Amino acid sequence: MKVVSGADMAKMDKWAIEERRIPQLLLMENAGRAVAAAAWRHLDKDKNQVVIVAGKGNNGGDGLVAARHLHQWGADVRLFLLCNPEDFQGSARDNWGFIESSEVRWYVLKDKNSFYPLKLCLETAAVAVDAVLGNGFRGSLQDNYLLAVEALNKGRARVIAVDVPSGIDASTGQIGNVAVMAQETVTFAYGKQGLYIHPGRRHAGQVRVEDISIPREAAELLEEPAEWVDKAYARALLPEIKEDSHKGSYGHVFIVAGSRGMTGAAMLAARSAMRSGTGLVTSALPDSLADGFDLAFAEGMTLGLPEDEAKPGYLSVAAAGEIISREEKKSVLLFGPGLAREEAIPLLLEEVLSHWQKPVVLDAGGLWALAQNREAALNFAGDLVLTPHPGELAMLLDTTTEEIQKDRPAAARKAAKEYGAIVVLKGSSSLVADAQGRLYINSTGNASLATAGSGDVLAGALAAWIAQGLPPREAAVLAVYLHGRAGDYLREAWGERGGLAGDVAEYLPLALKELVKE
Repeated sequence: MKVVSGADMAKMDKWAIEERRIPQLLLMENAGRAVAAAAWRHLDKDKNQVVIVAGKGNNGGDGLVAARHLHQWGADVRLFLLCNPEDFQGSARDNWGFIESSEVRWYVLKDKNSFYPLKLCLETAAVAVDAVLGNGFRGSLQDNYLLAVEALNKGRARVIAVDVPSGIDASTGQIGNVAVMAQETVTFAYGKQGLYIHPGRRHAGQVRVEDISIPREAAELLEEPAEWVDKAYARALLPEIKEDSHKGSYGHVFIVAGSRGMTGAAMLAARSAMRSGTGLVTSALPDSLADGFDLAFAEGMTLGLPEDEAKPGYLSVAAAGEIISREEKKSVLLFGPGLAREEAIPLLLEEVLSHWQKPVVLDAGGLWALAQNREAALNFAGDLVLTPHPGELAMLLDTTTEEIQKDRPAAARKAAKEYGAIVVLKGSSSLVADAQGRLYINSTGNASLATAGSGDVLAGALAAWIAQGLPPREAAVLAVYLHGRAGDYLREAWGERGGLAGDVAEYLPLALKELVKE
């Protein structure tokens, strides 16, 4: 499902009104009626009171339309305004004229004392409609707007947000100081990015996307195209399985990973790659660690690489030749899980990338090495995939984790463009971005994935799907979805605490089976 940034939605609205001559009054009528229909579904003859809190902008205008329809249908509507009626402009002003001539009961929220009737109504109403602030909001709520949002959150009524819960940035999902906690959001034309990215995703509740007559050609205006990756989208990415296939049909993942004390990361990546369906996995580790790893992972092959003579258990630059010489029979290189931050690793990565032609996935130590030597990515001729968590992306972009989290979509897109790579920004609502600005927002996953080694599992799964023939971008999107779905299985079995990354790898086949079955 296509989703859009707040800026792109505003541009499409303007285009529809100015270029296609669709009256704003019609767009507002369609939006408000959709909100009224959503509220009506939760009413019955014994409990039919609806509270609508409206700001002075177009979002408030949508609320006025909803109030009019609900009143006509027989609901007991209480309309609370965060402005004087004469402050309405444009189509909102026209719709106020319709309200003023009706019998809808309305109140103006002027000061703290005027909020008392609102709070009382929110204790008894079946539904409360948040029509306070819409798509264009950024920053923090102040004064009566803050009081209105706090009242909506403290009330007992089911909250339905109009377009975007008030206080949420429609593009980033971020909150300034407080935001409406809605059980349902009715959004218009396209889903907004901020409704699908935490914390906005948590505040939006169930999201309904309603057509309000914006022409579909408006999508051609999108500067920041994005997709919501749900089950149907992920299923369409699955490559075909052939009955006469053999292990060579599903590719060969080559993993350069592990250091003394961190071979577990290499193991998790290798097991995940095989659990994701690749036919062959070779794990290349420092020579002194290879024999023990080989015994522990019976299904894979192991290669010992030259290590630092002064520091056994850590790779040397001399390993580059061994890695490069094995490219011909490998499908993809995964470089980094469990690689320590040692002086040789950035030099090793540069040498490998200057000769390797096939896709490369960089994770963990590989991302650190790239941050030390960014020219290595620019000199690489093949497809590059980066899998950072917010801290690693901050390192790659010379900023802070806090800045990354303020606008995760923009950060992922920026890194993809600067490095000419597919970027997987891990975290709640993991994102995949490409160098052309396309963004993919994942629908699966939960807090149970916040455990050591989870990223190694994702990296192995991603490499496996590249090995099976998917283009790197599609492989990243599918791997992120399945990794999150495996985490959902983990939560069902163990709860949100105590599950291990190794368990996530074991649930990957179930996540895949679910897609194949449907």
